[in-house]
This record gives sequence, structure tokens and C-alpha cells, in this order.
Amino acid sequence: MSLICRICFSRGNHIRYVFREQMFGSGEKFDYFACADCGCLQIVQVPQDLSRFYPASYYSFNFQSLSRHWLKSWLAGRRDFWAATGFGLLGFLLNKMVAARPEVASLGGIPTRKEMHILDVGCGRGVLLDILHRAGVGRLEGIDPYLPDDLEVAPGLLVRKLTLEQVSGEFDLIMLHHAFEHAEHGRELLAAAAQRLSSTGKILLRIPTPESSAWERYRENWVGLDAPRHLFLHTRKSLGILATQTGLSVEKCWCDAPPFHFWASELYQQGLALYDENGCSRNPLKHFTAEQMKDFAQLAKRENESGHGGAIAVVLRPLVRLAKTEHALRGTCTEEKIN
Repeated sequence: MSLICRICFSRGNHIRYVFREQMFGSGEKFDYFACADCGCLQIVQVPQDLSRFYPASYYSFNFQSLSRHWLKSWLAGRRDFWAATGFGLLGFLLNKMVAARPEVASLGGIPTRKEMHILDVGCGRGVLLDILHRAGVGRLEGIDPYLPDDLEVAPGLLVRKLTLEQVSGEFDLIMLHHAFEHAEHGRELLAAAAQRLSSTGKILLRIPTPESSAWERYRENWVGLDAPRHLFLHTRKSLGILATQTGLSVEKCWCDAPPFHFWASELYQQGLALYDENGCSRNPLKHFTAEQMKDFAQLAKRENESGHGGAIAVVLRPLVRLAKTEHALRGTCTEEKIN
């Protein structure tokens, strides 16, 4: 069967792979291929019923309640506010002691501001939104089409069972933290996000990438594959092509893979799933020593700094913005190019 890349539309001698479902240990096999041109690693045939691969025990559906102890909560909020915005000496010092979560730290690359209208796409049960709400960052909304129903994460903070195409309004930041690789129609998703940006709005993607030492080292046991939930694993080139196709450009890109990419892949090499037979996620400290976990953390740090980390954070902005001039008020718009 001749394979056509869904990103760059290349026909060629694409490299084919067979990957297994390993998170829950079903072992079900799925065909993938890596585009010989843009490098995007993509599933050959999207399963008809993807929802069956997102059971109730799936990690993003498990809400992790934040500390409600007044002092701990306040201190964590100051730390996370600094991580996301770069403001606050106390938060800076607290982050030195206990670092903010990677998804919070990634917002410092925007950077975010307190008044921003922020939409989290594919947010699960809204753990990140709850953290930002506690920190006082942004006007927050969240959506996830795989949720069983809408839910209130915190007073006035609602996560809705919607797709992006069903959302109205403008946002200063639309973020997809390890959600874009799950999207069957990524081009349409990016276009929909671009259409919902404010005049200065940006998009933040955090995705796994096969342009990494972890992929080279572990191959079919690399946890970043996550077949069949991860439908597309982009290279920088393939993501750049997709951005251009949707009127976007890459403003900045950096590696932010966690140590998880190494210890979880090691579990796969040992034939162990991430979830045990009771449906509980495995505690890595029951399989690796504290020294090994430290080594994984140092390895992840080195790979990120060298640009070979197994995950990247990418900030996108429109190539052309619609300028709201007096002409716009009369029903026309002028285009303003961004250099």
C-alpha cells in the first residue's frame, strides 16, 4: 500500500513500524510510518473508536486535589505565579527549593500575564487550570471532548466537554499540553485555534518528538510513542510545515522532556505497563533506586539543554493579523504583517 504523508503530502519510501499499546499493557498492535521528507511519525489507520483507549483510569482524567492548607497553598501559588509570569522574588526563591511543574514552567516562555484570557485545550479534568487559578494567573477556561461531562474545577472555573470548534470568543493564549499529538485533524485544530486568538494572542503546544535521543535509544519502547493515542509525532520540520499551512509561524521552540521519558521507557523495556493489573499507575520508586531516578533527571536535563529532548514546547503566532482600524469598523479589515 502506497503511503502519503498527511502533513507534507509526500509519497516516498516511508519507513514503516509496528508499535504496541503499552500504557495499559493490552499489547494491541498498530501500524505507523515515518515520512521520508518531513519526518513526522504517524499512525497508518486511526482506530474507529479512540475513546476505548481513554478509560476512566487515564491519567488526565484523575483530578489531583491541590493542597488546601492555607500557608502551603499560598506559597505554592506564589511559586507558580513566578514560574508562569516571571514576577515575584518570593516565588523565584521558592522555585529554587521545589520547582514548579513542567507545564507551569512552560508558560514562562510566553510569558503569561495575570490579565490574559487563557484556554486550555485537551485539559482532562483541569489540574493545570486549578494550579493557575490558585496562583491567580489569567481568566481561565478548559475543554476536553473525552470528558464524560462538564465539571467545575474550582468556584467559577468550568471545564467543558467540547471541541475547539465549538468554542466562541477570543483568547490571549490557547494552550495544548500534550494534547496536539492526540488530534486526528491537527491542521484543522491549529486553524481553529488561530481564528480564536486575540490581536496579540499566541498558541502554546507541548508535544513529544522523535527528533530525540530517547526515540533513538528506546525505539518501539519509547514512552513518547503511546500508540494508538498519539496519532502524530511531529518533528520541527513537520510542525513548521503545518504552522505555515494554517497561517502561523514558530516564534520560539525549546525542549522540555521530563525524566519520565527515561524511566517509563525503561519499564517498557522490562515488559511492564505503566498501569498494573489493578489499574493503578506504577510508582517508579518501586522499580528504580533513588540514585537511578536522580540519573534520569540529570539525563533529561542534559538532553533538553542540548536540543535532543524527547518533548518540545512551541510558541506559535499568526503570520498576518487583522488590524482593527476605522476601515474594520465599516466592515473591512487591513492586514498587518508580523516580521
